[in-house]
Amino acid sequence: MKKLLLFALALCMGGGLDASAQEVSQQKIDSLNRALDEISTRLQQTETFEINRAIWKNRSRYFNLSYVKQTLSPDIKGWEVPEDSELKSDIGAALVWGKTYYLHRKPLARMIKFGLDWSWMDLNYARYKLADFETGEDASQKAHQLEYGMQIGPSVTINPIHHLKVSAYFRVTPSYSMIYRNEDLYHHYATFCNTGFAVAWKVLSVGCEWRWGKANYNGLSVNLDDLIGDFDDSGFDGDLDIPSADDVLVSLEKMKLKTKSVRIYLSFRF
Repeated sequence: MKKLLLFALALCMGGGLDASAQEVSQQKIDSLNRALDEISTRLQQTETFEINRAIWKNRSRYFNLSYVKQTLSPDIKGWEVPEDSELKSDIGAALVWGKTYYLHRKPLARMIKFGLDWSWMDLNYARYKLADFETGEDASQKAHQLEYGMQIGPSVTINPIHHLKVSAYFRVTPSYSMIYRNEDLYHHYATFCNTGFAVAWKVLSVGCEWRWGKANYNGLSVNLDDLIGDFDDSGFDGDLDIPSADDVLVSLEKMKLKTKSVRIYLSFRF
């Protein structure tokens, strides 16, 4: 009888040990699964952070090399210059260097960010050939126009997939404008506006922008024949000293000229 009782007690103790061992084993498995889930979550967060860093933070600076097509014409109240008579550039180029400061850390809808663009360098150059209307041929005389300014304005950038980004912007560009003609240099402050769009893939980006503005050039004498050909004083509205037939130069105390540009550019983002 004693042997039977001892055998039954041993069985009970063995069953309890097996149950306890199974319980400890299950706890270890659950703990391991939780650790793996935490590691997986952290890896995913790190991967997302690195991708966002590569797409946004590491690509916030830009350096643009632009081809410029530009027109120059007088801006006189009450007188509209025909589009086909504007002075048009034959050579033009621009350099723009700046950075986009995004206004929020996380992209809206995981793909949109608003920012503030600041270009601390906007260097724009254009050269014009002055036509000789007596011979109908291009004169050897040329005019050169150069502006240095700083752009600032809002932008919106969309990242639809991977490293592809599409952006649009509007910027105000306070500038100093210079015109060199006939060995004389004329210069004055000018405010330009820039608006455009760009498509970027990682480092490389291509874009197009429109630029316009006006400036008063003190003491500038402009040959209206160079700009628009024959002119008629009846088309002017204002106090202008119309020259005689022997003198085609119109000298104004402050000659206001308007500039319009189209700039197509290749950009490097870093």
